[in-house]
Amino acid sequence: MSPEDEHPPAPPPRRPSRARLGAWITLVLAMVAPALLLWSWSRPRPAPPREMPPLALAPRAVRAQIAADREAAARAPDGALEEARRAVYDEAHEAEVAGSDPPAVAMRRRARLRETLDTLAEAHGEAAVAAVRAADLERAERALRGTLPEVQRDAALGGLPDMMRRWRMADAERQRAPRFVVRTAFKARWNALYGREPTEGLSEVERRAHWGWLALHADGAPLDLRLDGLARYAEAGGERIAEARGVLLYEEERGDDARAAFEEAARRRPTFRLRNHALAASLR
Repeated sequence: MSPEDEHPPAPPPRRPSRARLGAWITLVLAMVAPALLLWSWSRPRPAPPREMPPLALAPRAVRAQIAADREAAARAPDGALEEARRAVYDEAHEAEVAGSDPPAVAMRRRARLRETLDTLAEAHGEAAVAAVRAADLERAERALRGTLPEVQRDAALGGLPDMMRRWRMADAERQRAPRFVVRTAFKARWNALYGREPTEGLSEVERRAHWGWLALHADGAPLDLRLDGLARYAEAGGERIAEARGVLLYEEERGDDARAAFEEAARRRPTFRLRNHALAASLR
C-alpha cells in the first residue's frame, strides 16, 4: 500500500449553502437596522414644523356642558321683559346681516340691547342671563342645522357665519370646527353683543375651546391676537403651549423667538422632532 493510500487527501471545505448564507445576512441586518434607524432619527437636522398641536378638550367635560346648557335653556324666563329683549336682539342681528345701521344707529341699538338684558337680570337674577343665552344658542344651532325656517335664520345667527369663516371654523358651506367650538364661539359673540367680556360666565372647557381654536386654528388672524389667545388657552388648562407658540412664531419668520419656544417645548417634552424644529427655526 502506498503512502498516498494510507493518508488520503482531506476533502475540500464545504461552502455554506445559499439558504444558510441568506439567513446569516438577515440576522445581521436585523441586528444592525435598528441602530441605523436610531442613528438616522436622532441625527440633528432641520425639520420645519408642519402642523399645530391638536386642540385638547375632555369629552366628559364637553358632554356635561352641553347638558348644562340644555337645562339652562329650559329655565329661560318668558313674559314681557324677555319678549322685549328678544325683539331688540333679533333686530340687531337682522341689521347686522343687512349692514343697514349707520354707526350712530348701531351704537343706540347696542345701548338698548344692554338695557334690555340688565332689566331682565334685575327682575330674574343673573342666572337668567345664562338661561336666555342658552335658549338663543339652541335656536342658533337649529339655524345652522337647517331646521329653523329660513326667514328666522338671520335673526338667530346674525354675523356668526361670517365670524366662522373669518376664524376658519367654516369654508364656504362646510363646517370645519367641532360643534362644541362653534357653540362656544356663539356664546362669546353673544356676550360681546351685550357689552360683556367674551368668556364671561363660560366654563373652563368652554374657555379652552374658545381661546384654543383662536390660537391653534384661526389661520389669518393677527399674530398678537393668536398669541394672546394662546396665553388664555394656557390659563384654561390648554396643553403644548410652547410648541404652539413656536409654530406661530416660525410662520411669522421670527426665527430666534421660534427657536426659543421650541427649545422650551423640548425641555418639557423631549423629542427629536421638537429639537429639529428648533434647529430649523435657528436657520429661519
